Amino acid sequence: MNILYLASFIGGLLLAVRIMIAGVERPREEHPSGERTFRLSPPVFVAFAIVFGLVGYILTQRQIGVPGSRLVIAVVLGALCAAVAARLVQKWWAVTPEHEVDDERYVLQGHLARVTKPIRSDVDGEVAFEVGQEQRVLPARSLDDLALPAGTEVVIERIENDVAYVESWMEVEKRL
Repeated sequence: MNILYLASFIGGLLLAVRIMIAGVERPREEHPSGERTFRLSPPVFVAFAIVFGLVGYILTQRQIGVPGSRLVIAVVLGALCAAVAARLVQKWWAVTPEHEVDDERYVLQGHLARVTKPIRSDVDGEVAFEVGQEQRVLPARSLDDLALPAGTEVVIERIENDVAYVESWMEVEKRL
């Protein structure tokens, strides 16, 4: 049984490290009902695996109780910690940050577009780009008042009053 407890504990720790690196958030689109699921989420499994492994190993090493009761105690405590983790994850996912509201002007910042009507310093041009499956066309101005001929690839900096402020991709690429 020691091998089972140690494997559970080490596996839980390894998965916990993966969660710390990759995170636990899941977009709503992944779940069929459109809601986030937490019951079998990685944090819940980690809580169970670590507590089950740790408690089982300690009880076995100290020879507390009989072998069957050690397993039951480890499973019960692991399930209890998993339930607490599920509750915490559920509360975490319910939080909506109020201070991180996206500024509508910058939602498409960094998005690639193509100039369809030439842009000059004194005349607005036009750019075309795709957002998902939708093709969009907007009036456009150059950020640095440079002329941009039709066909030039540009990067959107912001959109204000349905006018895209763009910069040539070549200029952006030089900074990268």
